[in-house]
Order: sequence, then C-alpha cells, then structure tokens
Amino acid sequence: MNIPVRWLIVLSCIASAGCSKSDKLIEPDRPVAAAVRPTATPAGIIAVEVFEVTSPATPAEQIVPAVVSVERTAVILAQRDGVLVELRGEEGTRVAKGAVIARLNDEDPRTQLRQAEIEANRSAIEEKQYEAMVKVNHSELDEEVSLAEQGLSSKRQVNRAEYKLEVAKQELERTRLTTRAAQAKVEAAKLEIDKTLVRAPLDGVITHRFAKLGAGVVKNDKLFEVAQLQRLEVRFQLPQGEHSRPGPGSVVSISPAESDRVIARARVRRIDPVADAASNTLGYLADVIGGAGLMPGVAVNVRLPRGQAGETHWVPRMSFPATTDLRRGASATLLVIEGNKCATRAVRVNAFEGEQVEVGPGLRTGDRVILSPPSGLKAGDAVTTKRP
Repeated sequence: MNIPVRWLIVLSCIASAGCSKSDKLIEPDRPVAAAVRPTATPAGIIAVEVFEVTSPATPAEQIVPAVVSVERTAVILAQRDGVLVELRGEEGTRVAKGAVIARLNDEDPRTQLRQAEIEANRSAIEEKQYEAMVKVNHSELDEEVSLAEQGLSSKRQVNRAEYKLEVAKQELERTRLTTRAAQAKVEAAKLEIDKTLVRAPLDGVITHRFAKLGAGVVKNDKLFEVAQLQRLEVRFQLPQGEHSRPGPGSVVSISPAESDRVIARARVRRIDPVADAASNTLGYLADVIGGAGLMPGVAVNVRLPRGQAGETHWVPRMSFPATTDLRRGASATLLVIEGNKCATRAVRVNAFEGEQVEVGPGLRTGDRVILSPPSGLKAGDAVTTKRP
C-alpha cells in the first residue's frame, strides 16, 4: 500500500509524542533518592564514621574509705587471777610508762612470800652451820695427819677424819642448793605480787577501760587499751590492678567520711609485701601530716588523684578492627582522627558491658574514634567524617 510521504511524517510525530508522554507517566513511580546523586569524595580521602569520646568512666579522684589509727597501741591483759580492788585509770587519762593504773588483791602471794622467806632464812642458817662444820673437820684432819706422821695416830684415824670432812662438804652443798631454791620461791612470790599491779606499758592515753572495780578477772582478760597519740596513721587498700596507685613517699589527701573537705595529708610509708587474696587488694600504710582534731578510730576518706594515664573510657565494640582479639586485660589498638589524618591509640581492655567496652589508658576526652575501620586503613591515611 502506498502511503503519501506527508502521512509518514505525521505518524512519526505522533509516535514521538507518545513515548514522551509514557516517560512522564512512569517518572513519578521511581524513588526520589534516585534523583539525588551522592557527593563524590575527593580522590585518596577515605570517608569514615566516628564516635567522639566523652568524659572518662573513672572520676578524676579516687575515694577510698579508711580509719585513722596510731602506730603504737597496747592492750593490757590481766597477768593473774584476782579481784580488782583499785582502779586509777579512766578513759581519756594520760598515763606514763610504768604508772600503776589498777591493782588486784594480793593476799595469797604475800602469804606465799612470807613462807618462802622463812624457808630461805632457815636454809641460810643451816648453810652457815655446815660451813663451820667443814672448818672443824678440816682442822681435825690436819691434826690426825700430823699425829700420824709422828707415829702417834693410825691410818684408820686419818681415814675417818677424811670421811667426816667429805660428808660435811656434801651437806654444805646440799644446804646451799636448798637456800637457792628457797630464794627462788621468794622471787616467784614477789613476782606474783608485782603481777597484781597493772601498769601502763607506754606513754599515752587510755582509750578503753574494760575493767570494773570489784570485778573478778581471769588471767589474760582485757583490762585497758592504751594508745600513743603523737603519730597518727591511716591504712587503706587498693585493687591490685589499679595502675595509678601511689608509691612510698607519695602524698594523699584525707577528708571526713561525710564531707569532701580536705582536713589533712598523709605520706605513704610502705606497701604491704603480700596482697590480700580474698579481696584482691594491696594494703597501704601512710603517716598523717597535720590533721588537727583527728583521733584514733575516726572514719575518713583517703583521696587519691588520678592522672590522665589512669583514665578509662567506654567505646562501642565496633570501634575495634575486625581482627582484634577482645579479651579482658589484653592490649588493643584504636584508630582515631587527628586533624584530617588517621592515627592510632594503644589501649588496654578492662571490661565489657553489652556492646560497650571499657578501655584503659590511651584515649583522651574529645578523641574521635573511627567506627568499623576499613581493613586497609592505617595511620597517616587521609580521612574525613561521613556526612549524615
């Protein structure tokens, strides 16, 4: 069929108009985002997501409860059974070393002392008698020997004189031993009498009085507690894993248990050589410097400053490279942004809580940690943060 040329031109125009119309009808069904093209990242710069590190998980100051004590404290025990017949020491009384602060009844030991003294005197008299007898027997022996040399005495008489002298010497030694035993009994009785006197073992203040006048006590019962107040000290404990712990000579602050006001300082004197396995802590002993108004037994807080190296922070798990072996106590590396380049931070893994990880020294507040770092990213690479 022959179609005129002018009709072919008309049909071609209609077909073109139909295609254009179809395109306009389909266009609204496409996603709107498809019409927005992403902004191209400059060549060589890697776009990453970041997490900004906030304030440290640990406070700037560590507070440890403690109790003020003294270097020398003595508990006075009863040295023998008895009844308290005199009390001179009261709580708060200052006492000197050796001062009598209480007395037990002493009738029995004094009776024993008199008996021992009588026995010692009797034995001493016998000792003197045998000393005289030894002298006499010795003279008789000399006479018998002289007579025997002149032929006026027999050998038998000389032997008898020697025997008498030897017996007298043995009796003298026996009485000497008896005298010593009696004198030992005298000393023991005096010691028992001295035990009835309760004396202060050191210069100080009576902090506790357990004894009551007229009460019966048994040997090793507590009677008093005396403390020296010239040198106050404080003991406290820190976890073994605490990396900012003080060393000998370090100075820490002391505040009341109910207040943050610093009232004294303390210098660490020593660290216990053996850790407490039950609490996993180390013990510290510090001498109080100043501290007017402090006294033994007062509850206080020891305040230890934490250096920046001791700070810990919480970061998401996705902050670590995929190849990191996350274990408690292990060392790890985080990637951060410094300026417009990638940098590294060496940290220690301390704890886990859900998808959060506590890391030790290494991070600083304000650091921008790269999340899900690409496998090929390394320190020095140019980076930029992704725009939301």
